[in-house]
Order: sequence, then C-alpha cells, then structure tokens
Amino acid sequence: MKSALHVPSTARYASIPLAMQAASNTLPATARLLIAGGDERIALDPQREVNRYGCGPTPDPDLLAFASATASVISPAAFQAADRLRTRLENELRHHPAAAVYARELVHIREELLALCTLGDLPEPDIIFAASGTDLHRIAAQFSQAASAQPVLAIIVDAAETGSGVSAAINATHPAIEVATVALRKADGTPRHSQEIDADFTALAQQAHAAGRHILLIQADITKTGMIAPSYSCTAALQQALGTQLDVLIDACQFRIAPATLRSCLTKGYSVALTGSKFVGGPSFSGALLIPAQTADRLRKRPFPRILENYSTAADWPDNWPVQGVLESVSNFGLLLRWEAALCELRAFRTLPEVDVARFLQSFAQAIRARLADDPAFTPISVPVLDRSALLDQSGWDHVQTVFPFQLYRTSTSGRRPLDAEETKKVYHNLPSAAIRCQLGQPVNYGTGLNALRLCLSARLVVRAIADDRAAGRIIAQALAALDQTASLANRT
Repeated sequence: MKSALHVPSTARYASIPLAMQAASNTLPATARLLIAGGDERIALDPQREVNRYGCGPTPDPDLLAFASATASVISPAAFQAADRLRTRLENELRHHPAAAVYARELVHIREELLALCTLGDLPEPDIIFAASGTDLHRIAAQFSQAASAQPVLAIIVDAAETGSGVSAAINATHPAIEVATVALRKADGTPRHSQEIDADFTALAQQAHAAGRHILLIQADITKTGMIAPSYSCTAALQQALGTQLDVLIDACQFRIAPATLRSCLTKGYSVALTGSKFVGGPSFSGALLIPAQTADRLRKRPFPRILENYSTAADWPDNWPVQGVLESVSNFGLLLRWEAALCELRAFRTLPEVDVARFLQSFAQAIRARLADDPAFTPISVPVLDRSALLDQSGWDHVQTVFPFQLYRTSTSGRRPLDAEETKKVYHNLPSAAIRCQLGQPVNYGTGLNALRLCLSARLVVRAIADDRAAGRIIAQALAALDQTASLANRT
C-alpha cells in the first residue's frame, strides 16, 4: 500500500520520496524537504552540494546573491520559517492523516497569499499550486483545451526569453495543442520594436482564429532579459476582438509585479502564473496559478483533464474543483516548506512603503546602468521601458528595471573580445567560490551566438536596503563588487 506521504509514482516531480518513518511518523529534515517534491532540477549534485541553479538547501549568508532571475539561496529567516513549519507539521501528523494536514496547510497558504497581494476585496480568484512555473503553463494549456472543442494554439515568446522547457511542456500536454513562438530580439541582440512584436502575436492569433482554433495567449511579464511581451495594449485588443475564443495567461513567474498590476490583470479576466522563487527570493519550485473567479466558475464545469494526475495532487486545487477520481490525495510537504519560505520573504517586503521601494530601485538601477556602460568588461543589453499604461493609470515600483543583462568581455591593452557561451558559463559557475563570493543569474542567449549574464534585485535585498539610512549604499556597493569579481574572472578564463 502506498504511503500517504508519497506523491504519485507517475509524478514528474517525485524526484525525492517523502515517506514517513513508519514507527515515529517523522518527516525528513528541513534541508531535505526543501529539495523534495520537485524534479531533477532541484536535486543536489553530490559533489558540489548544490542544485542545477547553484543553490543549496541551507542558508549561505556570506554569498552576495544577485541571481533572482534564476534562483536564490534560502535566507536564514526563511529557513527558520520553513523549519518551524516542519516541526508543526510533524506534530500534526501524530494526530491527523497526512493528506488532511497537507490540504489544511495549503488553505492557509492560499489565504495568506491573497492577503499579501491585497486581493481580499476582489471576487476571490482560485489558486492552484504546482511545483514549478513550467507546470503552471502546462495546467493553463490543458484547461484551454478542456474548455474548447477546438484545437488550441498557444502563442508565447521565444524559448530564449521564457523558462526552459515551457514550450515542450505545453506541446506534450495534449496532441491538439500546438505552440507558436515570437522572437523578441534581433540577431544582434537588440530588442525588436514593440509594434513589430505585437504584430506577430496578432497575426498568429488571427490566423489561428480563422482556422477554427482556440488561442491561449501567454504574455510574459517579465522575461529572462527583463521584457514585457506582447504589450498589454495588444493583449487587451486581442481579448476584445476574439472574446471567448481567447484565453490569456500572464506569465509573471518572476513575480516582479506590484499588487496593483496583479489586481488589474485579474480584473480583466487574465489568469496569472507566479512563483515564490524568483524576485521574492524563496527556494526553487513553488508555483501558484491565480484564476479569476468568473473564469474558474466556467472551467470547473468542464471534465477535469486526466493528464494532470501526473503533475498535481488533490489538495493543490481548491476543494470545489472536480478532481475526484483523477487526482490522488497525497502530500508534497516540500512544496509547503518552499512556499512558507517564500511567504516569509514576501511578508517582509509587503511592509515597505511602495514609494521607498521605488526610490531604492531607481538608485540601484542608475548605479548598475552607469557601471555596465562605463566598464570595458561589460556591454549592457538593452531592456525596453516597462510599459503597463494600457493596464494601469498609475505605475507602481514595478515600472523600474530590476534585471540587468550584460555581455561579458575579456579585456587587454590591445582591446577586448566577448566571451563565448562556454567561457561565460565557466565564469558563472566560478563566481560562488571566487574571492568575492557572489551569484548572478544564469547565462541566457539574447541573439545569434550571443550570451548574457544577469545581475538581479530581489525583494530580500530591497528589504535589507531600506532597513536603515546606510543599508541602500551597502547593497549597491555589494552589487558593484559582484561585477568587479565577474570582470576579474572573465580575464582569467
């Protein structure tokens, strides 16, 4: 008989079993749970004791962490929060079934996430939890197919700008779902004009509609190199033109959006994918899909897609969804601990006045842009202004750039040359063990044969920066030191 603490045997994210010890009903240690219930991407390399993103499951307070577009090492405060939750869960498991404990805790997390996003006065959106942003896209695509008798075309930004494997995951979800991608940058790495990008999204949607397809439009906010695409005005125009033949998913998995932005998206009927592991700074593999109330009411009337048994458990869904007979009542306590760690960071961030957040972000952006522009070891990669004017009358802190991609160069008295992909990757992997220990976002492709590293701000760093009058300067100085170290390694590669 299967233990109630195992995720289903077919689940892609069951990389580390969560079995209880039968005699004592104890959970694995916190550090082990934090890397459980995901896929192979968060399994630890046995030699380096870090996952694919270069992060271990325990705090590393001496590391200068500027990698939040990829992943962040868990903070001491977040680890303590996860550890406290583990202790409470273990106590409850002595008296209650694991599935009931898991389901009850997810209800608490839903309630707090809604409160921290100040969505309490909206018609309450449904929140579905998943291990990763990739799975959130898979779920959205599956329900677009379930809600329509027509084949589905998912339109999304190109793979260089979205999560690894997203297009493949959507394609694999159902034979009637296809994926079309739109390039955001030219071969030389410069951004295409937003009107050109919007025109491509619009043409693909119109052609699919004329061919009798249902459309899932996936708008990225923010991409790997910090872009929004298509524009919110394009998304709104397509929604008006195509009506119920179009579903909209806002890929905000970076969570670099203010509550007002999230509220506006849900009010317009857009579903929103979030993760607690990017800007928020929690450990990798904590996803949440917010579905507006009216959309959720419609989707709940459709048969629940059976393929999701491989990627969900019953309690990941609100209890009014028809998951009976499809999803098993099993538990992913690793997901719980990762979300608790993320909420610890989000609680602290939400206490900050937005005007103070915006002021620091602007100071940070000014310093980083100046350094990247003035140092021959770098060329900053152009990032268009973040325009949400079609969505909001007033911009919040999230109109300020927080992801800073750059090309890295090896310099000498005779000039400079750009590092190739392997050299850039080597610098990235060596940063955490360098003289100034630091972490940047993983290398990404941003044009033909071009590679960029990314220096990124996280909510955790913003909280630290606003702690006192001198803290902001320290955070900026640490970011500049990380760039110093990166340039030094480039010249030794």
